[in-house]
Amino acid sequence: MAVIVLARHVETEKNLRDIHGPSDLASVTARGQEQVTRLARAIQAAAVGVTAVVATPTAQAVVSAQLLAGQLGVRYEGELDLPAIDLGVAAGRSTAELRTAHPRAHRSLDRFRTRVISAVDLDIPEAETARDLERRLVAWWRKDGRDRCPNRLVVGSSSTVLMLAHLLNGVLPSDARYRYLATPNGSARVWRGEGDAWSATPAFPRGSWPDIDQLRIASPDGAVAVTRHVPSWAASRRTIVVIPGYFGSSRHGPYGLYNRLAHEWAWQGFETLTIDPLGSGDSTPVFRDFTSEVRSVEIVAEWAARRSSSLLLVGHSMGGATALRARDRAGDQDWPVWCLAPLCRLVDLARVFLPERQLDELEHTGRTFRHGLELRRDMIDEAGAAWDALSENVGRVWLAGNDRYTAGMDLTPIPPDLQVTIEGADHNFSTNGCFPRLLASTSAALADMVGPMPQAGG
Repeated sequence: MAVIVLARHVETEKNLRDIHGPSDLASVTARGQEQVTRLARAIQAAAVGVTAVVATPTAQAVVSAQLLAGQLGVRYEGELDLPAIDLGVAAGRSTAELRTAHPRAHRSLDRFRTRVISAVDLDIPEAETARDLERRLVAWWRKDGRDRCPNRLVVGSSSTVLMLAHLLNGVLPSDARYRYLATPNGSARVWRGEGDAWSATPAFPRGSWPDIDQLRIASPDGAVAVTRHVPSWAASRRTIVVIPGYFGSSRHGPYGLYNRLAHEWAWQGFETLTIDPLGSGDSTPVFRDFTSEVRSVEIVAEWAARRSSSLLLVGHSMGGATALRARDRAGDQDWPVWCLAPLCRLVDLARVFLPERQLDELEHTGRTFRHGLELRRDMIDEAGAAWDALSENVGRVWLAGNDRYTAGMDLTPIPPDLQVTIEGADHNFSTNGCFPRLLASTSAALADMVGPMPQAGG
């Protein structure tokens, strides 16, 4: 049985400038060099029988293919006669330039890349149509592709990887299923078969990307509502569980923070679960306390761990303490914990978050109300105790530079090299354009967690 390993080229200067279509900007970045090494090691470890490397005809793909051939110790056989799609007025323009020069084309391309429309619905002046693309793609496969691709590592641009992935899956550009795939730079997937019968390992998710499922995970303590964001391209058995803070108790997060993170992390190949803790949102309406918060994480993490080779817990605000306690109760389970703007202790809440009137109420009655939610002293004390006892186990923490709530926190248990500050950010990472910087930083950290490719037999 033959094998095809299909990979997108590694990061180059073109990616940093966000240019669509053809470009000669092929200088590989430092991150791109790391991707070459990581991908070559994964291919070698997978023992998939690659005998040579070929590239589609873009400068970025050719450079990447040559570097990978050198790392793998196999020959580079040159370019395939499969040009990238002609994007008409979008070609050679950055997203910002296209938005200004051709708003209609920008909107159409954006809707395609967010999987709202299929290729046949694209509306970009002067661009190649789905029907024209289909004709040349099918002709190329019959004439050249089915002979040159098997037992090779095929390195392509975003659009050529999209063409080949769908072709191998039996989907042509005129099909409504021909939608954008999230193909991170330096990522690969394996197909096995021969002739025109190929199957991906593992199989692609059944729906369009991001494949979002709404779940209710049952337990004797109640059902936890979960939104599951599944990657379409990157072959992943790696899962992230996002744990909300007390006042960001919805699985959407304040200003949609958790949804936005989940969308982008799924793009990178990480199945991401956002949750409503028991007693909040669409979960079972039980009495909510710190124990129920921790139990909610355990219910979801245990469900995910049965299906995943690795699990990462990411807690926001008070969710950092919740994640740490759940990890501690899991015993020898390898569940790293990351924290975003942790706010877990009464001494920190008292500085700015709670006014004097609410602090007095909390002291004398054991509870107060904020934004219509009850906040109880016992819950704060338990969260604070968890943070004090376990914060030295935090794998990484992201702090918000303009977060008046967490300013002045004692973070001495966490080594400085594990602390990242997103300058200009507020507690919810929603101001001063800080979200892209948070995303870039977390994405770089996640890149180090990429697992091996599927083995030749599985």
